[in-house]
Amino acid sequence: MSEGKRELRINCGLAMLLNDRENYLENFSKVHINSGRVLVSSAINAKLQSMGAAINCGDLMIRDIQGELLQLDKGAVIDGSGSFKGIFIVTQEDILVTGEGVKKLEEAEGLISLGKILYPQSANLGAMTKVSGDKQAYPDGAQVFIGNHDLEGILAAAKEKQLWVSGRLRALEKKALDEARAKGITLSCSRLFSYEGLNAEFGDIINAPERTLVPDGYEITGKLKGNELRLYGKKIYVDGSFNMEEKDLESLQSIEGIVVKGKASLPESAVETFRSKGKADSYFIFEGRFVEINGFEQLSHGTLAASCAKGEKLTILVNGCLLFSEDVQAEDFDCIASISYNGTVLLPGSVKAALAGKVKTGNGFMGDPEMLKDITGQSLQDLMSGRGKGSKDEDNDTVINMGTYILA
Repeated sequence: MSEGKRELRINCGLAMLLNDRENYLENFSKVHINSGRVLVSSAINAKLQSMGAAINCGDLMIRDIQGELLQLDKGAVIDGSGSFKGIFIVTQEDILVTGEGVKKLEEAEGLISLGKILYPQSANLGAMTKVSGDKQAYPDGAQVFIGNHDLEGILAAAKEKQLWVSGRLRALEKKALDEARAKGITLSCSRLFSYEGLNAEFGDIINAPERTLVPDGYEITGKLKGNELRLYGKKIYVDGSFNMEEKDLESLQSIEGIVVKGKASLPESAVETFRSKGKADSYFIFEGRFVEINGFEQLSHGTLAASCAKGEKLTILVNGCLLFSEDVQAEDFDCIASISYNGTVLLPGSVKAALAGKVKTGNGFMGDPEMLKDITGQSLQDLMSGRGKGSKDEDNDTVINMGTYILA
């Protein structure tokens, strides 16, 4: 590809294009931006429109920012110290703003965050109008703990009588709850994770708008596979996903109860047994062997033909990119019971119709690799290699993958 046809592809959580002093964008014939939030100045917006830029984002803001940019690191706190006059603040993380910090924000040009902005309930909301992001108020006077925490951990660090957790609070031990009550501590959190019996006994010291309560007597585990069932007790609470195959059916039959706080992926032959034992938030029922692809994987004619010869059926879930080789034939898809994808499925155009009828759900792109770049701005080589920030592909295009991209 000639120098005049180069493309710029930016993949990030936050893209800020505010000033093109060196005429950097003029080096490219096309710009592709895939970002959660995009903030552009009016001048840059006009330039991007003239270039026919493709912008795919959740939130687009056109704003002319005056002053200096300041990026805050993880764990930063905006309090009464320092001055933000003439400064625009950027952060990728959750950020804590104290009461005095809210007053300091009134001096700032603004604040944009990919995380949550935590501020006291009594704060002057007029100052918060300059803030872009997910805002969450915490009780005045509370000691704030950002993110998810176990009760034992925050009690060890407690300096106040009122503790507030911005995420999920795991309160699974009676000893820790007894300690909190004895010390006169009250707890607040966005989400509580505890046992039903503990919630009944200690619910008066916990304020939580959302409560996930585990039945008493259940052993708690994270995401679980069917071949791991025997490692736990007769009653299991899965805090995450549960995946099993037909060969795990005997293990499922041996337990008394199971609750899955997440998705249960089950072969059709296990559905009746599973429902007799418990429940899940959602289900993925499959035929034959379940194949989950996270990242990049390639399937050839030889691989699929071998499955067909054995009479094997595959249920495929793609979270990433699946490439069918050029030698794949339409009859090779006889071994595929169904395919669902959140990402990209690439295959020769001559066999697309044969696979299309097997698509259960699709979110992303399915088609010929030659069409991929025109539609998404990414080449097959980009997907295979996971381009790093500032890299160039085979066409000399510039590919930038990072959390925050700033052109100023």
